[in-house]
This record gives sequence, C-alpha cells and structure tokens, in this order.
Amino acid sequence: MAENTTVAFRIDESVKEEWEDAAEGPEYDSLSHLIRLSVQREIADTDTAPRTAQADTGTDGNSEMLQSLNRLEKVTGEIQEEVEAFSRERESEEMYNLKQVLLEVLPTAPGTYVPGPNEPSPDSVGQKPREVAGRIGADTSDVSDTLEDLADGVGMVRSSNGYYWKAEE
Repeated sequence: MAENTTVAFRIDESVKEEWEDAAEGPEYDSLSHLIRLSVQREIADTDTAPRTAQADTGTDGNSEMLQSLNRLEKVTGEIQEEVEAFSRERESEEMYNLKQVLLEVLPTAPGTYVPGPNEPSPDSVGQKPREVAGRIGADTSDVSDTLEDLADGVGMVRSSNGYYWKAEE
C-alpha cells in the first residue's frame, strides 16, 4: 500500500469557505477529495502527466472510470465547439444571403434623395423592415438588424424615420 503524505498550503479564509461549500456536494467525500480531484483534472487536462489511481478514490477501477469520463468530457467539449463554429458559419452565410436578398428587393430612390420639405416623404420612397420581411418571408428582427447594418456600412442603403431604401447610383 502506498504511503500517504500531507501537503499544506495557505489560502484566504473566504476561498476555504467557498471550497468547503463546493465539497458538500454528493460527488465529493471531503474537502481533501475535492482538492485531489481538482488537481488530477488539471493534470489530465494538460496531458502532461498520467493519472494515478491513488489521487482519485484509491482504486484502479474508479481511476479508469474517471479517466474515461475526462476523455468523454474532452471529446464532448470538442464536438460542442465544432457545432458552435458550424452554427456561427451558417448564421454568417444566412446573414450574407439576407443582405443580398435585401439589396435586391429594397425600393430604390435617386442617390441624391434626402428627405426634406421639397422631397417626397420617406414612407413614399422606402419600406419598413416588417414590410420587407413580409415580402421575402423572413424574420422581422433579422431583417431590421440587417437593414441597420447595411445602412451603417454600405453607402447605397439609406434610412429615415424607420424606412429603408437603396440609393441609385
């Protein structure tokens, strides 16, 4: 049987209280058990040292199970990252496609048009996001956000009083 040794270190009282609260959960036998598992998980996460059965619960079976769970957790995290990246890419493509569609369906006005007393009102020149969304079967908030982005970033989309139009060159 391996010989146990004591490791002592100093921490702030509030940190100790936080750790003790965490150790009260059913997955930990004691504060020492929480600390041993935390250290072993940190070592396993860096893949720089093999896990030992002694640090977990004292049995090879539990150590192997914990190693398997750690590997599963790592793989699950990697899969989740890939799904999130795919989702961001898909959303980006959808927004790009929505921008293209909006540029095609927005009503147009002369590039020199500026709403004023001697010009037609914006409601006769442009359309509100909800109207555009209804025409293309898109979500109103997505259309509204995309129209705002286009008005802020693309010189050919303009807006006034909530109405949007494409300026002709």
